[in-house]
Amino acid sequence: MEALVAFEKKHRLWNLTLFDYPLWIHCREPLLSTGMMAERQINRPSLKSMVKSFWGTMKFLVTQHKYDKLFFLMERAELLEIYNQEKSTKKLLFLNPEQERVYESGEYISSDFLSLLRFISRKVAFRIFSKKYQQSIAHLETIGCDSTLNKYIQVAMGDALFLKFLSLILSKKNQKFYTGAVIPMGEKFVNALNSYEVQHGVIHPAHIGYMGLPEIKNTLILYDKRYEKIMREGGYMGKLMINAYKKTFFEKTTSRYFPVVIYTQPTQEMQSAVNTFFKTHQPTNVFIQKHPKDYFEYAIDKHFFVTATTPFEVGYPIMYLSSIIENFTLYHKRCYIYDLHYADIDLEAFLSIYTMGSTSQMVIMENLENIYKTIMKEIACQK
Repeated sequence: MEALVAFEKKHRLWNLTLFDYPLWIHCREPLLSTGMMAERQINRPSLKSMVKSFWGTMKFLVTQHKYDKLFFLMERAELLEIYNQEKSTKKLLFLNPEQERVYESGEYISSDFLSLLRFISRKVAFRIFSKKYQQSIAHLETIGCDSTLNKYIQVAMGDALFLKFLSLILSKKNQKFYTGAVIPMGEKFVNALNSYEVQHGVIHPAHIGYMGLPEIKNTLILYDKRYEKIMREGGYMGKLMINAYKKTFFEKTTSRYFPVVIYTQPTQEMQSAVNTFFKTHQPTNVFIQKHPKDYFEYAIDKHFFVTATTPFEVGYPIMYLSSIIENFTLYHKRCYIYDLHYADIDLEAFLSIYTMGSTSQMVIMENLENIYKTIMKEIACQK
C-alpha cells in the first residue's frame, strides 16, 4: 500500500480525470488484488422487470422534489437497515438486486434501468472521448503499467460520464445515500449529487477504497466508531459520520437458530470443498450462507442455504477471509477459520484487522472435516 501511494504521487495518477472524476480509482484494486478478486455477475433482467424499473424511474424523475432522502443500496439485509431506520416519510429506495432476495416487504424502485444506462455509458465513453482515453493509456504504458489496466480505464470513463448524466437529471436538493448501487465509486471525489457514502464492509489500513486518497468531497457514514480512528490515522480527510445501523440489525429479536453456518467465498477451492463436504458427510446441522458474488452451482439441497444471519442466530461460524468475521468479533464470539493457503495472503495479518478491539478467538484449521469434528466435540461437551 505504501509503495502504491508513492507510485501514485510520483506519476500524478490522480490527475487522470474526466469531468473531474479520477479515473485511477478504478485501477487500484487489480494492482493490489489478493487473488480473491471476484466480479459481480449481472443477470439480465426480464423485459417485465426492466419496463417496471423504467416507468418507476421516469415517475420518480417527475416527482423527485417530493423526496428529502434517496437511498441507492445493494440488496443486503444489514445495509437495508439504514433505510429502514430512516424516520422521514419523504424517502425513496433504489434497490440493486442481488442473487439472494432479502427485501420483499417494502416499496422500492429496481435500479435495473439506471444500471443499463451505466452499462451503455461504459461501452461508449472511451470511444466518445477517444483522445482522453489514448492519452491515459499511453501515460500508464510509459510508467510501466500493464495493458490489463486499459479495461479499467474504459470502465472509469464510463462511470465518469454516467455520473455527469446523473448530476444533470437528479436534483441536488435531496440527499443521496449510496453503496454498491447506481452511483459510481468516484462520486466521493466530486460530490456532484449531494451524497453520503455508506460503509458496507471492513475498513483497514491497506483498504484501496479509503486509504491514501486525494481530497474527498462527500460524507462517509461509518457503522462503528472504531473506524473513525483507523480512517484518520490513514490520512482520510473527508467528512465522517457514525450510524450504528449494523448493531441495530444484529440485535433485533429473532427466533432463528443455526448450529453451524459456513460462509462461502467466491473461490473455487472453498466452493469445491463445501460441495464435497456435504456430499461426503451429509450433515443435518450445517447450513450455508453464500457470498453475494458466489455463483457456484452447489449440489446441495436448498434447505441448507440461509441468508442474512446475525451473530446471535449462529452457534459456530466457519469462514475464510469473509468480512462476516467482523460481525462475530463485534460481539466477541469464537470463529472457525478454514485456511485455504493462498500464498500471497498473510492470514494472521488479515484476521488482526477483524479482531481489532475484540477478544474473539480465531481457530484456524486446514480442513472442513476437522473443523466440523472439533465443533461436534464442543457441542457434545456442552450437553
